[in-house]
Amino acid sequence: MANQTQGFGFRQAPTMGSTPATGGQAEYKIKPGLAVGIFQNDPVSPQHTAGDDGYLQDITAATMDDGITGGTGWANTTSNIQKIIGVFNGAFFINSSTKKPTFANHVLAGTDFARDYNTGSTDGIGFVNDNPMQEYTVKADAAVTQAMLLSVTTFNSTAGATGTAGTDQQDGQSLVKLNIASSGTAGAFRIVRTANDPANNDNTAANSNVIVQMFPASCVSN
Repeated sequence: MANQTQGFGFRQAPTMGSTPATGGQAEYKIKPGLAVGIFQNDPVSPQHTAGDDGYLQDITAATMDDGITGGTGWANTTSNIQKIIGVFNGAFFINSSTKKPTFANHVLAGTDFARDYNTGSTDGIGFVNDNPMQEYTVKADAAVTQAMLLSVTTFNSTAGATGTAGTDQQDGQSLVKLNIASSGTAGAFRIVRTANDPANNDNTAANSNVIVQMFPASCVSN
């Protein structure tokens, strides 16, 4: 059976040691009016001071919100790079039009937030799966060889959406894949094993599903 082709970003799998994932997440602030949207199942980092220091950003964009290269070119050796926190799982904010509390699985570029009168803040809140031991299922955009598993080789995501609906996000969910051509030693993720998904297990072809984890040198906890 041919592999299914559509990407879905980074979905939680078990944690290291095959411990079930708790789905735990923490809250991080999102700056109003982002230049680059943040979408469900995309990895995120804090912005560098070149942008809005400490606020969340989506690292899958070719140019991240702080102006540093992301997407397939993300590298933990880049000057001023901020390490990955985890994977984005939605947001809470006060809608600037309706003034109502809003939960969403994404934040589009240019989104402004109204003031939250409980906190006095006009920032949004992003929910991030930030367990550094978490593993993720992701679709590889090219063939995966045995030599790629549990090696020092790392990989990045394909370029993600920058703000409006398009070919790289759908209904607020990421469609990015693991970019096999970005292999090196400074990427964001390493492949742990194949996912053994019966509908997506042909690793000799593009679009098989694999299990990855954040590369320790690229993760904020290291």
